[in-house]
Amino acid sequence: MGDEISMKTYGITLLLLANLASFASDTQSEIEGYENKFAAINKERKGLDASDLNKLSDPFLKTKAAVYNTESNSTASIFELQALFNNKAKINGKWYQIRDKIGEYELSAIRGSSAILANKEQKIDLNLKKGENKNVIIKIK
Repeated sequence: MGDEISMKTYGITLLLLANLASFASDTQSEIEGYENKFAAINKERKGLDASDLNKLSDPFLKTKAAVYNTESNSTASIFELQALFNNKAKINGKWYQIRDKIGEYELSAIRGSSAILANKEQKIDLNLKKGENKNVIIKIK
């Protein structure tokens, strides 16, 4: 009976050693795979030089303030969204909040960087433009 226990123990030990050996080889091949990926990433890459960069066109779309004709007035109205703060929008130098009237339009919504003016016939989506100081970002927590 003592021989049976030692044979079972011997078998289990042998099985555990075989499993550990297979895990070790899997881990080693996985490590080698990562080392190959890091080596590929670490290769020096050549970018564009200054003359090539100057040849590229500006990828950003430049827009002007929207011009809309109003029915009651023969002159065109220009709406420029200048700022958004605390659910208020500064349009053409004056601060408005939702449901305020701006000419024959009403400020219907304020989103991330835009405001929507609406009347019965149309909606106007006004977007913020970055000013001269593009480094200023105001976030409210």
